[in-house]
Amino acid sequence: MNDSPAAAAAATTTTTSSPRTMTTAVATSGGVSAIDLVRRALLDSGEELVSALEDVDPTDRRRQRALDRWFAGYAEQLRRHHDLVDTLIIPALASRGALDQRSLDTLAADHAWIDQLLSDLGDALGVLSFGLGAEAWWVGKASDLATALAHVLGGQLGREQRLMRPLVDRWFDDDEREIIERETMRAVATGPVRFSLAWLYAHVDEAERAAIAPLAPATSRLTWRTRRGSYCRTSVAAIG
Repeated sequence: MNDSPAAAAAATTTTTSSPRTMTTAVATSGGVSAIDLVRRALLDSGEELVSALEDVDPTDRRRQRALDRWFAGYAEQLRRHHDLVDTLIIPALASRGALDQRSLDTLAADHAWIDQLLSDLGDALGVLSFGLGAEAWWVGKASDLATALAHVLGGQLGREQRLMRPLVDRWFDDDEREIIERETMRAVATGPVRFSLAWLYAHVDEAERAAIAPLAPATSRLTWRTRRGSYCRTSVAAIG
């Protein structure tokens, strides 16, 4: 297994947690992993955006700009998650014969569809942010796109989890599963400062946060302690 993408990532991943910590953090029977929590946070955030756009005032430029900034961070985290799956997990599974062509095509189509929805929604929110006119129409357009995104994302992440989790448990060893967990947290933690660990931690409970915190880079944990209020302010201004 040393020639897999997961094994290659080990060369740049520093292991600092004990086996006891990883027993808690890595997905086990009945357990929850960092990547599962990221999927849940992405789904929850998508629903929050739908709710926010349902009652945004077309004349409220300040909130529209806040929504545009918030969405930029959310879209970045969603794309980071897909990049992790596309570059680390799928190639390793495919190289071992664990994924057939139909599954690969489905995953690729899901990611392409969601990327297009993210682009279209980002454009709509950008028009609102710059006040280019027809605000009521663009609010409706953004609301429709957010609803579509939440629906499509629910199906995509559900399929991803049902397909990937048992295959990862079967085909990856403990070291490789730990790499996936650490790379998941690194991808979140190195995102936009206002939409990184503070975003994820806002969607987990204290026990879950305690389990995954050791997986995040130390510098990112320090940044979270000093800047965690930034996400709260951004979220309140945009989502309410």
